[in-house]
Amino acid sequence: ISKGILGWFILTLCAACSPETPATQVENLEVKTAEETTQPVPPISVQKLENQTVLTNQVSPKKEEISAKPTAQNSARSYTAQELMEQIKKWEQNLKTLQTDFNQVSSYDGVEINRSKGRLYYDFTAGLLRWEMRTKEGEIDQVGITDKKEIIILDEALRPVTTLSWPEWQKGQPNQALFDIGNYAQLAKQHEVSLQAQDGKQATLAFRPKDKAQAYTLLITLAKKDFFPLEIAISADEMLTTNELVSVQKNNPISKELFGGFFK
Repeated sequence: ISKGILGWFILTLCAACSPETPATQVENLEVKTAEETTQPVPPISVQKLENQTVLTNQVSPKKEEISAKPTAQNSARSYTAQELMEQIKKWEQNLKTLQTDFNQVSSYDGVEINRSKGRLYYDFTAGLLRWEMRTKEGEIDQVGITDKKEIIILDEALRPVTTLSWPEWQKGQPNQALFDIGNYAQLAKQHEVSLQAQDGKQATLAFRPKDKAQAYTLLITLAKKDFFPLEIAISADEMLTTNELVSVQKNNPISKELFGGFFK
């Protein structure tokens, strides 16, 4: 190679390596591997999907990922008023005894005016009922024992105070239907019965008297598991009295001593 050509080649190579040519800075550039850039996707929890309500269409899980098991809300069938009355008749025919606590609330025009609680003992085979009013502490305050003809009222020491006609005494009670448990099929004969409300767990029947001179509505809420009352409410004018039944015991033995030997 001639000296002229060799010199020209060396000058060209030096120009390419001149500091005036900007160099790409790569020493601070963080390079990630394919494994590092791919974030793991957590698996979809089927249980989580079952327990959440999806409010947007952002996630569309596959059909096979959602359990087809029905919820309690939609698994219970719906009933007509007539079907519910048939269910009531079934347990009424088999009801021998009943013990239940109750919580009673009375209100006028939406304002609570009274709250009380008590206990009921029914012996349907003997036709006897014991009604107790209790204090906030659960102590007996007053007792009534009746054969549905007369009622004997006892004080807190269980001493007889007075005897009244059952029909007359019952008229003064804010929720007479509380004492008609076991007799709702008969009660329906004097009332127009309709379905008031219903969901997966309970249903409410409305009883309205066929005698239009009587202006009230009786509401009986039934548990669908056994069609026994959960709540009994009566509305007349602006007055509403509600009785919630709690600690219900059906067909368990009841001591005859509870009725004091007043009716034999």
